[in-house]
Amino acid sequence: MARRHGEQLDAAIRSAVLDLLAEHGPGGVTMEAVAAAAQTSKPVLYRRWPDRAALLRDTLLQIATTAIPHQDTGSYRTDMLAVLRGWAALFTGPQAAVLRAAIAAAAHDPELSAAFQQDVIGWRKEEMAALLARGIDRGDVRPDVPVEIARELGQSVLWHRLLITGDPITDDLVVQLVDDVLVPFVSPRE
Repeated sequence: MARRHGEQLDAAIRSAVLDLLAEHGPGGVTMEAVAAAAQTSKPVLYRRWPDRAALLRDTLLQIATTAIPHQDTGSYRTDMLAVLRGWAALFTGPQAAVLRAAIAAAAHDPELSAAFQQDVIGWRKEEMAALLARGIDRGDVRPDVPVEIARELGQSVLWHRLLITGDPITDDLVVQLVDDVLVPFVSPRE
């Protein structure tokens, strides 16, 4: 087998992490298990990550930053459509089971819980605050919008459906959330 480097090796390692997380929970994500599943060596892993917690954090953050758009689209409405469509695609795609497993496992694994809350959710909070600030600057978001609520409002419905109700996450839902809930909530008052 040819040696893999760069993106090819990185993809194999991250795939191994996600497979192990889905199958065995965070306890199954050891450097030894990841190395075996990715067909690489532990020293290769340790050159990139100091420990399994860093590897888990980095993998979960990479999923979120890759799947959830955070570029300025020119309006609050189109920014939120892009963000919620990114979440919807992630929650209905092949990694949905991994996300559910990670969240369930985090309840019993303080290290994974901290990694998820600080890195993934922390990153999203910062990105959503920036999105709202751009909207305020453009004038399509009111300056007194309660940022802590507005940044979580639409996403929380999708998370609730993923983790609690199992109700469908569709593009119609995304559009309805944006047009009927989020835009009216943040729009400047007459």
